Amino acid sequence: MGLRQVWAEVNLQTLRENYNKLQAYTRSEMMPIVKADAYGHGVIPIVKTLQACGAKRFAVALLQEALEIKAVFPELTVMVLGATELDQMDILVKEEVIPAVFQLSQALALSEAAVKQNKTVRLHIKVDTGMNRIGFREIDFDEIMEISALPNLYIEGIFTHFATSDQSDLSFARVQLKRFQALYEKLKSAGLNIPIRHAANSAAIIHFPESHFELVRPGISLYGLVPSAQIGGNVGLEPVLSWKAKVSHVKSIKTGETVSYGCTFQAAYPTCVATIPVGYADGLRRALSNYGEMLIHGRRSTMIGRICMDQTMLEVTKISKVQVGDVVTILGKDGYEQITATEMAGWMGTISYEVVCGISKRVPRIYLDSMENS
Repeated sequence: MGLRQVWAEVNLQTLRENYNKLQAYTRSEMMPIVKADAYGHGVIPIVKTLQACGAKRFAVALLQEALEIKAVFPELTVMVLGATELDQMDILVKEEVIPAVFQLSQALALSEAAVKQNKTVRLHIKVDTGMNRIGFREIDFDEIMEISALPNLYIEGIFTHFATSDQSDLSFARVQLKRFQALYEKLKSAGLNIPIRHAANSAAIIHFPESHFELVRPGISLYGLVPSAQIGGNVGLEPVLSWKAKVSHVKSIKTGETVSYGCTFQAAYPTCVATIPVGYADGLRRALSNYGEMLIHGRRSTMIGRICMDQTMLEVTKISKVQVGDVVTILGKDGYEQITATEMAGWMGTISYEVVCGISKRVPRIYLDSMENS
């Protein structure tokens, strides 16, 4: 069976370069964030590449994601940043995955599982400093101290997450940092010494150095996408993923003829239409209908008519000699032109994260690595 005429290319050499550029911003150890299948890039090849760059710790959102990594790389330290259910504690202890703990009930279940398996478990305390998602707050100080007294638990780390570090105004991030440090110092005064602190995400690594501590958590920036329009433009990060398809059909339609469902596009002049076999089931959002652009022969072409589940039509009247089999770039570079996930996100009023995480599993990932060829 041949490969689909739609695919995503993931450049591992670019990933290495991004990792090194980010490492230049900090003396702290980097813990790459590889949740959501490494932001849609494919977790196992990404982890393998970053491990070779020197990364020893990785973080994900779910226990299932951690187990996927541990099955291939049992020697790596993997942490779950999100919630872990109480009935998952046995497997968590067995596989030596580090959980984020933000409720006493989790710690009790974890301790019980650890005692039962005669193991000591590392955990990181999650502190809510203003994100108001998950985490202990200052008023929960006694509960954290209670956790520190539970058998077979080792509080290795304490961490928080910034709500606004990707904005040029860091005043709220500074408030969060102050709260985090205050709670840490209070715990220390009470005799609880926690060796690892972490707070800095991609944006904070780049422009909030006082938040770096022992560990930092690069996420979106590793994949070459800037955390926001305000931050990261000067770092020289390059997108790791490009998304492509081949033209499946080309035809000319007359003035007045329509394209796709609902007849939302009507030709104002004789128009050349190229069809490509990619649609919203692949993660090309239907909101881009009659609006978004793709690259063909190094030029921009507009998506016309409604994007279908598996197909999309392009206006190629002014692009010469478009034919079946020509490569269309949905994300990436073609000649002097480039469409980034950030630009595509802008067309839809969202963020680049949603674009890359949304490219579905039925789009095969192809890994390019210039180091293997050298």
